[in-house]
Amino acid sequence: MWKKKDKPYQNIETLISSAVEIRGEINSQGSIKIDGTVEGNVIIKGDLVVGEKGKIKGEVKVENVILAGTIEGNVSARGRVEITATGTMVGDIVCKIITVEEGGVLNGTSKMAKGKEEKTKSDNGK
Repeated sequence: MWKKKDKPYQNIETLISSAVEIRGEINSQGSIKIDGTVEGNVIIKGDLVVGEKGKIKGEVKVENVILAGTIEGNVSARGRVEITATGTMVGDIVCKIITVEEGGVLNGTSKMAKGKEEKTKSDNGK
């Protein structure tokens, strides 16, 4: 899904349009694109795409995320976080791979987890 040739939206199962405002937690087994506003935690087993008009205020736990809108809260991704030129991230990120395009904003810290190696360190470091 993340190769330049692939379209980042091809596996999206749910779309939250720009006219929609949600207050509360979102849980999903599939990938979601958010163009509206979400105030609450977002927990997804798939990928998350936040469109240019999309805004999330809450904690985010996903497989991968493409951010073209705004997230205010911490993000935990098992894979990749991509902040596009229009994206704004206010909070901390934990992921394996992070990219920030020129113009993209990251106001927070980032921690790069290396999968098994990182888990072993944290398990032993009680």
